[in-house]
Amino acid sequence: MKLGILCTMMKRFGTKGFYNSQEIGLGRALSEMGHTVIVYKGTKDKTQVETVQINERLTVRYMRMPYFVAHGWMPNHEIDPDLDGLFCFADQQVFLPHVVGYCKRHNIVFVPYVGTTYSLYVNTLRGKIMDTVFAGTTLEVYKHIPVLAKTEAAKQELVNLGVRPELISIAPVGLDVGVLKHDFQSYDRAELKRELGFEGDDVILCNVARLEQDKRPLDLLKLFVDVQDQKKFRLLIVGKGQMRQQVDEKIREYGIEDKVKILDRVPYDSMWKIYTAADYYVNMSEVEIFGMAIMEAMYYHTSVAARRAIGPSLTLKGMRGHCLCDSDADIERWITAEYPREEELQESAGKVVTDFSWNPCARAFISQIEQQRAR
Repeated sequence: MKLGILCTMMKRFGTKGFYNSQEIGLGRALSEMGHTVIVYKGTKDKTQVETVQINERLTVRYMRMPYFVAHGWMPNHEIDPDLDGLFCFADQQVFLPHVVGYCKRHNIVFVPYVGTTYSLYVNTLRGKIMDTVFAGTTLEVYKHIPVLAKTEAAKQELVNLGVRPELISIAPVGLDVGVLKHDFQSYDRAELKRELGFEGDDVILCNVARLEQDKRPLDLLKLFVDVQDQKKFRLLIVGKGQMRQQVDEKIREYGIEDKVKILDRVPYDSMWKIYTAADYYVNMSEVEIFGMAIMEAMYYHTSVAARRAIGPSLTLKGMRGHCLCDSDADIERWITAEYPREEELQESAGKVVTDFSWNPCARAFISQIEQQRAR
């Protein structure tokens, strides 16, 4: 079949060269099944507009899209009219009804993929406005066509908003192992720490996330201050966002400038060094939708301590060497205790590869196309 994957999210989701791209990971899985796949990825940066051939059957088109905040408007004329199906990373994107109409006119099966239905800007005017607009636009689409949900929690969100349960199937997110560093264990962790500006015996706490309220960067700093003397802890943050100034001010207030390093962005082909150098990956967010960085950290044998949320509750389930935490105090206890055994970390890394590939999601997409074609 000829398939399309649409991503209109205009923030950092899938930014070229900086993330384990979900749309490319799914596209790679579908292409390996023998399908021809075109990924349509919106970008604000005109320098990124190009077409990239990932493999013989997988093409990615980075294109400029009109947008409002994080919501992109896909120009319908850019969508190949002879597609059999269009998979869309949909969530709360408000400009999708026109794409659905285009697909109906061209007999393309439209399959939305939903991880959350609520704005991340909780209790803000922006968030309330976008939730209201979503309720009158894309939510109405979800009520009339089959939907794929990333998690059971996402399915329940949809049901609570009036989507019939029989319209919703669950298809978990995967990790694109093809772009990960496969020989990372042959590198010396102490040397990688020194390369990043730390000392070889430092115990590095790592966090890869936007510096925004839902990721709780100020609480991360408070936690670090509380534990800093219990081991030779250092903190490495990869991310930028609206709270950067507040974060810098708090670092100065705590007097920990010499113990904290913040990198705005790291090219994805170098991210393996971050995870491999780090001893612990700490995820403070209580609303984490999935947590791709958590899975990457597990792959690189970095012990994860994450607050309980939709994503970590799934990805950390049964994973030895890692801790799903109900409080910040639980995180502190985990990172100050004895380090997990390497056998535990290795076992969990293997489970990440087997349990969280893109193949189940790819099969769910194909199943939806076949079912709707048969009607």
